[in-house]
Amino acid sequence: MKNLNIFITTLLCLFTLFACKKDTELDETADKEKGVLTAMAKADTNLYFKSFSTADGLISSELLNVFTDSYGYVWTATGKGVMRFDGKTFTPFFDDIETNVRLQGATSFFEDRVGKLWLFSGAGYLHWYDREANKMVAVSTKLENGWLAERPMNIMQADSTHLWIGGYGGLQKINIENDSTEVFPVEKIRNMDWPHEEKVRIEIIKKDLTGQIWLGTKKFGLVKFDPISGTYDFLRDKPAFSNIILDDWITDIEIDADGTFWISDFEQGLVHFDPKAEKVLDFIEIEDLLNSPYKVAIREVLKEGNLMWLATNFHGLVLLDLDTKRIVRQFTTENSDLPSNEVMTIGRDTQNNYWLSGSHLIAASSMFYKFKSTALGNNLPVYDLAKTDNGILASTKKGIYSINEKDEIKKASLDNLGYFGLYQSADKQIWAGSSFKNYVLSPDLKKTNRTYNYDLLVDSVGNYLRRGLRIMEDSQGKIWMIDNWNRLKYIDPTSGKIQNIFELAQDPISKKFIQVKTILDDPQRERLLIGTDIGLVTLNYQNFEVKYITKTPQHKETVKYLYRDKHGKIWGIFANKIFEINAHDFSLSPLIIKDKEFAKNFNWIVEEPLNTYWMQSSLGIIKYENEKSALFKNSNFSEGSFNKPAPVVTYQGKVYFGGENGVSTIDPSLLKINNIPPFINLNAVRIPFKNETSSYDSTISIGKKEALELDYYQNRLSFQFEALHFKDPSANTIKYKLAGYDDNFTTLTSNKEANYTNLNSGKYQLIFAAANSDGIWSKEKIFNITIHPPWYKTWWAFVLYVLFAAAAIYGWIRYRVFMKLQKFKATEDIRTKISADLHDDVGSILTGLSMKSELMALGVKEIEPESLNKISEMAREAMERMRDTVWAIDSRKDKYENLLDRMNAYANTNLPLKDFQYDFDTTGFNPKSFIQPDVRQSLYLIFKEAITNLLKHSDGDKVTINLYQESKTLYMQIKDNGLLKNDIPSDGLGQSNMKARAEKIGGVFRTYYDQGFIVEVALKQAS
Repeated sequence: MKNLNIFITTLLCLFTLFACKKDTELDETADKEKGVLTAMAKADTNLYFKSFSTADGLISSELLNVFTDSYGYVWTATGKGVMRFDGKTFTPFFDDIETNVRLQGATSFFEDRVGKLWLFSGAGYLHWYDREANKMVAVSTKLENGWLAERPMNIMQADSTHLWIGGYGGLQKINIENDSTEVFPVEKIRNMDWPHEEKVRIEIIKKDLTGQIWLGTKKFGLVKFDPISGTYDFLRDKPAFSNIILDDWITDIEIDADGTFWISDFEQGLVHFDPKAEKVLDFIEIEDLLNSPYKVAIREVLKEGNLMWLATNFHGLVLLDLDTKRIVRQFTTENSDLPSNEVMTIGRDTQNNYWLSGSHLIAASSMFYKFKSTALGNNLPVYDLAKTDNGILASTKKGIYSINEKDEIKKASLDNLGYFGLYQSADKQIWAGSSFKNYVLSPDLKKTNRTYNYDLLVDSVGNYLRRGLRIMEDSQGKIWMIDNWNRLKYIDPTSGKIQNIFELAQDPISKKFIQVKTILDDPQRERLLIGTDIGLVTLNYQNFEVKYITKTPQHKETVKYLYRDKHGKIWGIFANKIFEINAHDFSLSPLIIKDKEFAKNFNWIVEEPLNTYWMQSSLGIIKYENEKSALFKNSNFSEGSFNKPAPVVTYQGKVYFGGENGVSTIDPSLLKINNIPPFINLNAVRIPFKNETSSYDSTISIGKKEALELDYYQNRLSFQFEALHFKDPSANTIKYKLAGYDDNFTTLTSNKEANYTNLNSGKYQLIFAAANSDGIWSKEKIFNITIHPPWYKTWWAFVLYVLFAAAAIYGWIRYRVFMKLQKFKATEDIRTKISADLHDDVGSILTGLSMKSELMALGVKEIEPESLNKISEMAREAMERMRDTVWAIDSRKDKYENLLDRMNAYANTNLPLKDFQYDFDTTGFNPKSFIQPDVRQSLYLIFKEAITNLLKHSDGDKVTINLYQESKTLYMQIKDNGLLKNDIPSDGLGQSNMKARAEKIGGVFRTYYDQGFIVEVALKQAS
C-alpha cells in the first residue's frame, strides 16, 4: 500500500511537471512570436519624432498606453476611451453602459495567438475587440472595482484556452472559451507604519523558464506565484530584499535570452535579476549616469540586444548600453522634437517604428528624417547662398552668415549691412551685392578689396541700378548680375564699370520691359542662357548678340530657374514646370513625375547625390530618383523676400536652401528606405442600394473574412481599403484589380475606396496590395466574391427554359404539320367544290345541250333559229360559269380589287342591257388586301345571282351597289329603285341559293324593301 501511494504520488508529480513544461513551452512560443522583431531588429538610435495630440484627433491628452496589433493598427488607451490609429485617422471607442463596455482607463492591450485583441483596465474590466462588427465586447471578471485612474494590469497567455490577468486583490485565470474566471486572491500588510491588510495590485505578469509566474506589484515589490499551489511568495519578506530594491513599485519586467530578468524599479533604477536563484545580478542607478539631481522614475523598458530603452517620467527617452553601463542617447524636449519629457510607455512595431505615450502619442524612427531648418540672427530671411571653400555663406538684411560642414552657423561679416546676391569667384573673392554698392570681399569677409557703385541708369525713365540680387561669373572671368529691376548687368574687366545689356531691357516687339529671372553659363558655346518672363534667351560672350528662342509656345513662357546637373544636362523651369533643355536645338523634354499631384509650381531643382534630384514645389520638397518620387513637408519658402525662387546650393553631399525661416539642410545620407511593406487591409464592403421607394447603404465589415456571397441586386460595391505604413502615410499607394471584370490594376493614392457598379452575377476575385512611400510593395491579397444570379438566371431556370423551348418547338412543328394538313384538306375541299360546281352548273347545261342536239339529230324536233339561239345561249352560259369557276380558284386574284373588278365588269356588261344605271361604292377596307378565295367566290356568285334576279323581276331603272366594312364586319348590299311586288316566286327570287352561299362562308343573308328591293350579306371578319 505504501509503495502504491509512492507510485501515485510520483505519477502526479510527473504529470504536474509535464503540464508546467507544456505551459512554459506555450508561453515561450508566444513570447518568441511576440518578440521576434525585438530580437532581430537592432536598436534605432538616430530618432526623429512625429507627435499627435488632441489637435490631430486624439480624444484626450491623458494617454495611458499604446499598442500595435498584427493588422498594423496603433491602439491608444486614454482617460476617455480607446482609439485606433491608421496613420491618418483616429477612430474612437467609448463606454457603452448597456453592454457593460467600460473603456475609460483601459490601459493594457494583449493580442493572443489567434489574433484576438484583448483590453484590460486598472479598474478590472476586460474586453475583446470584434473586428468584423468593429466593436468592443465585455467579458466579466471577478475583481472589477470601478477605479479608473490606476496603472495597467497586464495580460499573459497561460495556454491555448486561458489567460492570466492581473487585478486589484489577486491574480485571475480566464477561460476564453466560456468566460469563466478562477481567482487567486491575495492581501497583505504593506509595512508596520500601515498595519492593515490591503489588496495587492498586480500589474506585471511574466513567466520564467521553470513555469513560475513573477508579478510586479505596486507597493509590494516583486512577487513569485506558484500556478500549481496557487500561493504567493513576496521577496520583500526576505532579508536580502527588505527595504532595499524590488520591494516597492515594479513598473516593468523584460526577459533576457538567458532567462534572467531586467526589472525597472520605479524609484531605484534598473535591476538585473536571476529568478531561478532569486538573486540580484546587477543594479544600475540611472540618475547617476544622467547626472540627475533627483531620481529617474522608469515607467517601462524595452530591450534590444545589449541596449535598453527606458521610458521615464521626467527625463524623456533614454537609451542605455547594458554592457558598458553608459547612456548612448537621451532624447528630451531640449535636444529633439520630443514634445514632452514625460514618456509613459514604449513599444516597437513590425515596421521598426517606436511608439511612445505620455501627453502625446509619439512615433519615433530614423525613417522620419526631417529637414533641419536653422534661423539666422533674429529670424532673418535668407536672400542668397554661396558655396565657398570654407562652407556656405548666407546673405541677410543684417549681414552675412557662414555655415560650416558641421552645420554650425555664425555671423561672418563685420557689418550689419543688407546683402543680397553672393558669389565666390575663381580667385576666391566673395562678391556681395548690397542696396547701393557691390562689394568684393576677402574669403574671410574681413577686408573689402573693391566696391562698385550702383550709379547706372537701367532704363529711359530714370531708374538706377539697385541691389545685385544674383551674381555669377562666366568661364572667361566676367561677372554678371541681376538687379532688383530684373535687368541684366556685367562688370567690364577693362574699365571696371558696370554695364547694362540694353537689348534685354525691353521687348522689341511688345515694347514691354523684360524681367530677367535667372542666368546660366554655357562655356562650350561661349554664351549665357538667360531665363526671362518672355521666354528663353541666349547672349553671346563676345558680341553680346541676343537671340530669343521661340520654337514653341513653351519657349515663350516665363523661365524662372536654370540648372546644370552632374551629367551636364540643363534643366529649366518653364511656367512652373520642369523641362530638360537640349543645348543643341533647344528642344524641351518634360520631367515626368508619376505622382501628378506633386508636380505643382516648381521653384528649383538640384542633383545630390548622383541621379537623385531634389525639387522645391508649392507642396514641399520632392525627392526624385529612378522615376520614383517622395514628398517631404517644407515651410521654408522665400515668398516675402526679394529673391524668388529660394536660393539653393549643394555642398559636401548636402543640399542647402534658404527662405523666410533661415537655412534648411537636406542630408541625403540620413534618408533611409524602409524596406518593410505596409499592412494592407480590406476593412469593409459598402453596398449602396436604391429602388423606386428608398435608398440606403449597407456596410459589411470584413475582419477575417476571406469571401463574401451576395444576392444579384447587391451588384454595386464599394471596397474600403487601408494601407498601414507610418513613414509617410499620405504617400502610401494601393493597387487593386477585380479579376473577372478588370484586366489591369488600378492605383489609389489619396482616395482609398474602389467602386464598381452593375456587376454581373458570377465569381470574382479582388486582388489588392499596397506600397509604402519608398515604393516597397506588400504581397497581394485575394478576397473572393460571389454574386448569386436571380432565380430566372439560375441553372435550374435554364433547364426549365430548355424544356419550355423544346415543348414550344415540338408544338410549333405539330402546328405546322396540322396547318399543312388543313391546307391539304382545304385544297381537297376546293377540288371537291370545283368538281361539284362544274358538275352541277356546267354539267346540267352541257346535258341540256346534249339532249337538244340529239333531238335535232334524230329529227324529233325541227331545226329552228330559236332552238339554235337557245343552244348558243346555253353554251355561253356554260363558258361563263366555267370562267367563274376558274377565276374563283386563281390565287393571283385573291385581293379585294380583283373581286371589285369582276363585280364591276359583270354589272357593266348586263345592267345597261335593260337600261339600268348603277352606282358602285366601296369604303372601309384596303383594295390591295387579301380576301379568302371561298369568300371571294361566294360573294361574287351572290352578287351575280342578285343582279340576274334584278334584271328579270325589277321594274326600276337604277341600281346601287355597296361593298363596305364597319367594325370588322364586311357588308355587300345591292339595291334597286323598283316598286314592291306581291307576286314574288315562292323560292324568293333564288334567295335560298344565295342564303346557302352566305351561310357557307359564315355570313348572314337577308332581303327587304326600303324604297327599293335590297339584297344584303353581312360577313364578320377575323380580327
